[in-house]
Amino acid sequence: MMKTLSAFKRTLLAYKRLFRIEHAAMLSFAVLFAEILAQNHFGIEFVLTLPVFISLLVPFFIEMASFSLNDWFDVKTDKENKRTDRPLVSGEILPDAALAYSATFYLLAMFFAYMLPSSAFIVAIIFAALSIAYNWKLKDLPLVGNLFIGLSMAIPFIFGNMVVQKLLLPEVLAIAAVAFVAGLGREIIKSTEDVEGDIKHRKAKTLPAVIGKKNACYFAALVYIVAAILSPLPFLYGLHANILAIGLVLLTAFAFAAMAVSVARDQSKGNLEAARKASLLALGAGLLGYAASLISL
Repeated sequence: MMKTLSAFKRTLLAYKRLFRIEHAAMLSFAVLFAEILAQNHFGIEFVLTLPVFISLLVPFFIEMASFSLNDWFDVKTDKENKRTDRPLVSGEILPDAALAYSATFYLLAMFFAYMLPSSAFIVAIIFAALSIAYNWKLKDLPLVGNLFIGLSMAIPFIFGNMVVQKLLLPEVLAIAAVAFVAGLGREIIKSTEDVEGDIKHRKAKTLPAVIGKKNACYFAALVYIVAAILSPLPFLYGLHANILAIGLVLLTAFAFAAMAVSVARDQSKGNLEAARKASLLALGAGLLGYAASLISL
């Protein structure tokens, strides 16, 4: 019995790593936050309606579909880069299963997106199509793939805004801009971390493959500095500032600045991996900081 439960737990953890559930949850939270902001902007009391609930499923399924497809494309590359945390590399999940999950989740995302306003549906279609193009080819191009990942961090805010209101609000656009820059820096770090396997197995021409790992890290550091500077921008465009919100956002800005210094000084694989993981925590703290603006303090 204990062995059965242990095996079941390992299987669940393997799928969690394949689908990157924590990323999916963050994207859904970003959509919900943008919807609440949009309703507050027009003095509407937030209610968790069926369209709002459905809208949270769309980025969740697209994200899981995209990561499953990513791991399917990258099996050889991940083996070269010794990514034993990838369940397709460890053999915990078969590549064909990952591809089947990807197709299923894309279809589910489009099914739910079709129930939403046409503008939100179009955003979902474009984002899903771009995520497929990214996994297939865009990620092998210098900077193009990095820009897409930055865009993927910004799109949930745009999508959530459009579920409620076609007019894009300045505070939502400001948050999307910060997310875009932060996501861009994080992805440059990731492509630098994986450059050897990318070149060997995909003949990729990613940014670090073209300009070198050190220069790519310097560029990522510059992007992180820009993200730190832009972090307070949403407060200048109407986001309510309170002590908790400002504190969390300043903490995020400090984290981005610290990561910039770290990757500029040390381009070792271990440090790049640590910076990449820390950046996700910093993004989460920043998002919580912006969400704290909704609290009356």
